[in-house]
Amino acid sequence: MEEEIRKKHHVREDLCTNRPKYRDGRKLRAIKVYTINQESQYLLVQGVPSINVKTELQDLFSSFGEILSCERLENYPTEEFTEVFLIKFSRLQSARFAKRFRDDYNFYGGVLHVCYAPEYESVDETWTKLEDRRKSVIRRINLIERQAQREREEAELDASAAAASGDAASGSSETVVAAEEDGARFSEDTPVVIELPEEFFFPSSDDLPPAEHYQHLPPPPSVGQTVPFVYPSQLTNPIIVPHDQRLSNPLQPSSSYMASPR
Repeated sequence: MEEEIRKKHHVREDLCTNRPKYRDGRKLRAIKVYTINQESQYLLVQGVPSINVKTELQDLFSSFGEILSCERLENYPTEEFTEVFLIKFSRLQSARFAKRFRDDYNFYGGVLHVCYAPEYESVDETWTKLEDRRKSVIRRINLIERQAQREREEAELDASAAAASGDAASGSSETVVAAEEDGARFSEDTPVVIELPEEFFFPSSDDLPPAEHYQHLPPPPSVGQTVPFVYPSQLTNPIIVPHDQRLSNPLQPSSSYMASPR
């Protein structure tokens, strides 16, 4: 059987050393751009040690998705004491993650080199890959359009709210101007005149109790005299006024509301 030719996209690229500092990562990597034509659900794994580790290799890659097949390529050119395996995933996304996280992976003393192998695809598999990519692009475009529509609606709502707040602010400014004009008429130095009835200061004689009401009251204490405190229990003749005979106007005494003689 003829030996397979090692294709150009299967060769490990040199590390990129001229990247700008702001784009340079913690470790040097090879830079290569892939399109949907170069991506594939088939992965070529090179640098696997020849110590019968096919099962371990399959377990290592199965964490990224379902594996449909994993076979060793007999006639592929390899380094001494290494083997090459062809792994087929059920989904292209699984192959993407497997290539990203298992390339340059230390596996049983050997360093793996993982690359895409689209030349192993059939026509139907290539058509399915391109159709899935077309649907994915349409979904992303629709998502961007919905986000733009939502942003436009929010901008319109903000503009209408700003217009409404501007109208309210103009109305409130007119009110403030009117209040300032009214306040200018009455400054702090302007006297305020409050008219009260004469009876508020000089009650009439009809509203005062008769002189007999004060004849039994003790004289007021003089200046400096101490007035003893009297508890209610010490009163000999307390004044008890029934509720129905209480006066609505205290300035109009009745015969029953008289001070008890001492």
